[in-house]
Amino acid sequence: MKEIKAYTFLIICGVLIIGACGKSTEDDSSKSSTNMPDYETTTLSGKIAGVSWTFDTGRVVVPSSGSTYSYSMTSDNLSNACSSTYSGSSSHPKIIASRSEAPSVGEEELCFSSGCSKTLTFYDGSMNYIITTGKIKIDTVTTTEVTGKMYAKSGSDHEINGTFTLSRCCLSGSNYALCSE
Repeated sequence: MKEIKAYTFLIICGVLIIGACGKSTEDDSSKSSTNMPDYETTTLSGKIAGVSWTFDTGRVVVPSSGSTYSYSMTSDNLSNACSSTYSGSSSHPKIIASRSEAPSVGEEELCFSSGCSKTLTFYDGSMNYIITTGKIKIDTVTTTEVTGKMYAKSGSDHEINGTFTLSRCCLSGSNYALCSE
């Protein structure tokens, strides 16, 4: 009987030791709860419509009443994220998305199926590419900006991964400006 108790005690200790050895203390900020690649810790970049692309300017437009939040990102170096035009071209494709809810800290997986419609659109000036594979993780939301990470892919011509900071833009008179509320 003492041998069974000792044997059981050794098994329990072994399981606890193995579990403790498997625990990681590394920074998990680039990790994801999905089975997709981890987020890169560099600026959002990759390929859109087969063109090398690196994020430069972006915004999330806060609706004035009950409509959707509009997201835009470009590789263009625009002087004012809130009032500049995001046209999209073959040399500077843009990423666009809309969501009915305000940006909030957390992660969402892109999808397009029954009951789920969370997509991105890559636009190269003449063609919209609907992206349904990927994930977006919002890290912070303040009055003036939204920071996060993104991974999105569709075929071999569209794949981006990395971090971003978007300006939060609110209607001010008849124009958009950095939110101040």
